[in-house]
Amino acid sequence: MFNLKYARILFIASILISLLLPIFLYEQLPERMASHFNLNNEADRWMNKNSYLLFHYGLIFFFSILFGGFAFLLPKMPASFINIPNKDFWLNEKRKNFTFDVLRTLLFYLGTLCLLLFIALFFSVYNANVDGSNKLSSFSWILILVFLGSTGVLTIKYILFFNNKENQTGDE
Repeated sequence: MFNLKYARILFIASILISLLLPIFLYEQLPERMASHFNLNNEADRWMNKNSYLLFHYGLIFFFSILFGGFAFLLPKMPASFINIPNKDFWLNEKRKNFTFDVLRTLLFYLGTLCLLLFIALFFSVYNANVDGSNKLSSFSWILILVFLGSTGVLTIKYILFFNNKENQTGDE
């Protein structure tokens, strides 16, 4: 049900894609880029291309460190920092390694969802700048709704998992 290796591969792949996207599009981008869009998807703020790329890479770096760092540091955190249902049951000595693997898997999936959202939104921004329209497609709102729905479903799945003590591994 929870494949840590697969989740980690997806997370790393989404980081790589988000890092490579601007490299492939850099030459096509105008020097002055639309960088902020109002509720009608029309550009209302601009910045120069290099500043926008620094923003792009900074955001990707932040979310990569946030989710990857927490996944790495999770076993080193005190139990009081971890908020899951039935915490005493899931963090006892017999189950805590399994529990940390499940939580790392969740962090990698959530990180992947965030990065995929940014990839899609950045690509939409790049297209709006390359085609000169300075207008995002209305599809960007659908992306945000899909992201919110996906993170909601994933979160509920994990809450239900930790609510059910029968999902444990090892002896009682």
